[in-house]
Amino acid sequence: MLKWCSGASLALLFVIASPSLARADVAACVQLHASGQREANAGHLKVASEQFAACGGNEECPAAIRDECVELYARTEKNLPTVILSAADRSGKDISSARVYASDQLLAEALDGRALGIDPGNYEFKFVMASGETVTTTALIREAEKNRLVAVRLPPLATAAPPAAATTSSSGRRLSPAFFVTAGLGAAGLTSFGVFALLGNGQKSKLDDCKPSCSSDQHAGFDAMRRDYLIADISLGVGLASAGVATWLFLSSRRAAPTTDAAKVTVVPLLSRSALGVVVNAKTF
Repeated sequence: MLKWCSGASLALLFVIASPSLARADVAACVQLHASGQREANAGHLKVASEQFAACGGNEECPAAIRDECVELYARTEKNLPTVILSAADRSGKDISSARVYASDQLLAEALDGRALGIDPGNYEFKFVMASGETVTTTALIREAEKNRLVAVRLPPLATAAPPAAATTSSSGRRLSPAFFVTAGLGAAGLTSFGVFALLGNGQKSKLDDCKPSCSSDQHAGFDAMRRDYLIADISLGVGLASAGVATWLFLSSRRAAPTTDAAKVTVVPLLSRSALGVVVNAKTF
């Protein structure tokens, strides 16, 4: 008798509870139907698709709501973009062991070549390789865009730059371009001194030969002699000063001091009876 009463009590409890459970299922179905539409309107197509699928697959939902959820699910899946993720190493071979983040949200634990659904929007895709190397790329994913390829490749390894050429003296010292410039000026100055000193001595010899009865034309050579001696003196001063600076630069240069500049200097003296000139061409390379 006790067993029958217990069985009857359980049957009565099920009859009473069944309408409550049915109402709960209908309420949940209606909630999924409404929430899915809100998510779809906000551009959250993945969440909307999941909610429409749950609503359409619930047999306890009213037929009208269930059919509409199925229709909305098909429409959302059509508009849901998909991407195919790809990564390659430096030689171009495919990499499968990489995690991929889409704007800091984990999108894939590994790469298997299959298309993945993703909401439309602007993303930064970050590929984290098994070695720890990270490569990023950006892409604008459009609504209804299917099988968009998002691919990256490891960049080539950085190579060390070749050492720059440096000018080194026979003693192993590294010489700066200033040394060659001053040395060239010193050589030009001393050369000019020698030339104009000889010209001045020539004028002096002519004047000595005609003394004391030199003509007015021969007396004009006196001014030329003074000019030649003046240019010779100036050239000597420039030559000695430049040679001194060049010597100081040479002695103060250090064997270990690096330099990335080399210089080629060309010095051409311009000599005439009326002017002194020096053309210096210093090319740094």
